[in-house]
Amino acid sequence: MPYFIIIGTMKGGTTSLYRYISSHPDAGPSSKKETNFFQTNADFSKGLAWYKAFYKNTGKYCFEASPNYTKRHIFPDVAERMHSILPDTKLIYVLRDPIERIISHYIHNLASGRESRSFSAAIQDRTLNYYIQNYVNRRTSRPFAGIVQDININHYIQTSKYYFQIQAYLEYYSEKQILILESEKLNKDPAGVLRDVGAFLEIPDHHYDPDSFKERSHQTKNRKRRTFIDRELSKRTNNRFLLYAIRKISKPFRKTIERPVVSSAEREMLTAELTPDVEKLRQFSGIQFSGWSL
Repeated sequence: MPYFIIIGTMKGGTTSLYRYISSHPDAGPSSKKETNFFQTNADFSKGLAWYKAFYKNTGKYCFEASPNYTKRHIFPDVAERMHSILPDTKLIYVLRDPIERIISHYIHNLASGRESRSFSAAIQDRTLNYYIQNYVNRRTSRPFAGIVQDININHYIQTSKYYFQIQAYLEYYSEKQILILESEKLNKDPAGVLRDVGAFLEIPDHHYDPDSFKERSHQTKNRKRRTFIDRELSKRTNNRFLLYAIRKISKPFRKTIERPVVSSAEREMLTAELTPDVEKLRQFSGIQFSGWSL
């Protein structure tokens, strides 16, 4: 069972951190990075035997990394499910400048075909209906049940409200069980961040492979939009060999996605929305996040 879990945030560096920690000889990364076992009741009902299978033949310190665990506005009760079987586990939350994370999240969804609106329309939509219809329901054979629906919630913005997300865990876990990391620091000084991780987890921090630090995973600037045929064919199969072939063939036809230009009015709106949460986060964590834009 996991000794610790990387709970997010999406587009915050979880894949890079997962890979860096995996280079430790005693690390036991899940065979699938995002198990999403605690995401919904349906996932949780797959049972412990299903979950434990991800950790067969792994190292001493088992762990996974599922950013969906910090999307409580869509997937509620994750912390409660997690605590019911892992009350003593440790949690790592990697945070990135909230506005930069939103931009990267939008580009990620645009590339995958989950998003087709302009950036302006995407951040101003105050319902979850678009997200539910274009992502969640595609992953299930029936309309998704149990989602928190609120007419005054924007998915991109709410995912960047980090203190709001942490509050769900503080109902079940102590502050000492939660480590908050800065994505910007992870990018600039991965070895330093891993020293903090080692101290938090109480494991030796000098056995990581420095070669694993050379490449940053899933950088937004490299994202290209999948073709329509690629997206439609991929919906019709779960065969990983066929999926690989589809994506390999369609890759030359993908178009590079330009970073959206955020107007001063849009940035002002996002700042007003996010600042109260950021101030609570600073007070809670003791970290100033001086490199952030707000």
